[in-house]
Amino acid sequence: MYLALIADVIDSKMVQERFELQKQVEKTLQKMNELFGDYLASRFTLTLGDEFQALLEVDAPVFQIIDTLRSELTPTQLRFGIGLGEIVTAIDPLQSIGADGPAYWNARAAINLVHQKNDYGNTQIYFSSGKENQDFFVNALIASGEAIRSSWRGSQEEILLDLLKRCVYSENFSQQDLAQSLEINPSALSKRLKSSSIRVYLRGRAAALASIQSLAKGEAYDRIV
Repeated sequence: MYLALIADVIDSKMVQERFELQKQVEKTLQKMNELFGDYLASRFTLTLGDEFQALLEVDAPVFQIIDTLRSELTPTQLRFGIGLGEIVTAIDPLQSIGADGPAYWNARAAINLVHQKNDYGNTQIYFSSGKENQDFFVNALIASGEAIRSSWRGSQEEILLDLLKRCVYSENFSQQDLAQSLEINPSALSKRLKSSSIRVYLRGRAAALASIQSLAKGEAYDRIV
């Protein structure tokens, strides 16, 4: 079982400097391959001018990976499809081209859902395992986090960006370390944390990831028995 991740740039045809954007994406993907290489069955690869993909191990921190991609490519807006399933062809660890199977089929179905139903532009991530009833709960958690994030101002977004830079992606982060890193006093940070609901956001992401991994274990078990 694998997690396939497909992403594309929103309204890429509206970007005037498309060549520069493509170079920025390529540079970011190289960085992602270095940062998260231990979780990649097949490296991030640019497949089209505005689309890229990777094949992840099921224990990969997929939402941390997505948020890191978002932070690295800001202000460029991205949409993502996450697919859980098997790969039925050979896997090239150096590039995510040529491999095929339900993981990629489900990722494609998921990103198509973003096009069809994005909660007025707030939800840019969908998940699919091909089992609609189980996927519903994962996608509800994802959409709740997307709704929280959509209301963030720059100062609130800065909290997540700082955590990502320090490779922290859990609601159990040190408030003292965060205040020192952001160079603000504890009282100001407390207000910012409350208004951002960042701990709720990260808790929801952790719950969504745990649900995905439970689905992966369940499907693997079904194949054994």
